[in-house]
Amino acid sequence: MSDPWGTDALDLPAYLARVAPGTLPGAAGASLLNLLHVAHATALPYDNIDLLLDRAPSLYVPDIVDKMCRRPRGGCCHEHNLLFGCVLERLGFHVERLAARVVLGGRGPRPRTHMALRVVADGDAWLCDVGFGEEGFLAPLPLREGEVTGQGSRAFRVRAHRGHQCRVEVNRNGAWECLYLLSLEARPPVDFAVANHYVSTHPRSMLKRELYLQRLSGATRLKLRGHTLTRVTGDHAEESSVGSDALPEVLNAFGIGLREEELAALRRRVTADI
Repeated sequence: MSDPWGTDALDLPAYLARVAPGTLPGAAGASLLNLLHVAHATALPYDNIDLLLDRAPSLYVPDIVDKMCRRPRGGCCHEHNLLFGCVLERLGFHVERLAARVVLGGRGPRPRTHMALRVVADGDAWLCDVGFGEEGFLAPLPLREGEVTGQGSRAFRVRAHRGHQCRVEVNRNGAWECLYLLSLEARPPVDFAVANHYVSTHPRSMLKRELYLQRLSGATRLKLRGHTLTRVTGDHAEESSVGSDALPEVLNAFGIGLREEELAALRRRVTADI
């Protein structure tokens, strides 16, 4: 049987060395799934740098490993979740790739450009998403109607929605908000090739408008959007303005290192936004 996602081409030792050294021994099933999800979400930052530099991210698994595991870089949702899905399949999990319409932070009809994963562990279905760049969750969510999962100062749930979809919601400051509308139909690789092309090239793509970085830990959420750096601890948020001169220091805080030519190009891009 052919391998449509590139799972056979995955360098699993390189991934584990970057993301989860020492995680595998003694863990299995849902426990292992949870450990890996948290490890990936905290080790690998979200970044849309390639899109701002007019480079479409490669969805070829060895390229993603080179970028995110052998360099101090992050990536966008397709890179994160495609990589994570291949890791899980190599470890024996059943994985389906799902497409979603991002609702948070936007208005009007939105295309299905986001990737998330449906994973079966210990007989239960879980929603995994290590690549949502805004208000993402650290650990998998149970794909059970309305079940609330608390994670730090946030709570998450999955609710049924019309048209064979579900709403993935976050509760912050006492109010439920929809992150995205998730289609429960498994999608083939070609659908995400089209989605990746759209978010990388379309002038209305949210990911081409401004620099967006995120790094999670168990206690804090560090975000950069445009020139605003936000550190969220619990329900407390601190904001500061970031200029292009401070870019190397800020990138380092997110665990991101760029080559000299990349940094110069990114500085020109963010300076043009001022």
